[in-house]
Amino acid sequence: MDLVIEHRPGDVRVILQGPADSAELQRILSLLQNHSDKLWCLDEERNTVALSAGQVLWAETVDDKLFVYTEHSLYQAPGSLAALELRWERFGFFRCGKSTAINLNAVQSLRSRPGGRIEALLKTGEKIIISRRYSPALREKLQGG
Repeated sequence: MDLVIEHRPGDVRVILQGPADSAELQRILSLLQNHSDKLWCLDEERNTVALSAGQVLWAETVDDKLFVYTEHSLYQAPGSLAALELRWERFGFFRCGKSTAINLNAVQSLRSRPGGRIEALLKTGEKIIISRRYSPALREKLQGG
């Protein structure tokens, strides 16, 4: 990979060149998009904070309010869980329950549970249950589907 940086006045412009099927190109593109696709949330003191997809470990809706969880904090976010899932699906977000979505990049391990459910252990030690309704889609996703 060659890296060329040119300093010019005006707006920042990024040009990625390479084969369409390049995994390296896709990783760089994902990284750039991840940092440009911020979610504006409110922290516990009602301050506005911008979060990237990589910071959010999981999200849930409670009483029609969307909450997102990072490694150390909880934030209230605008919109719906479905909108968040669509917005950040390319960054590894996966709907795992009626009111829960998980960042698959934050999962440390998975364990089968009775009733067709799956338990996801996050890097923070939190455990999230993938319901039996969403378990087949997760299995398919993990197998490259």
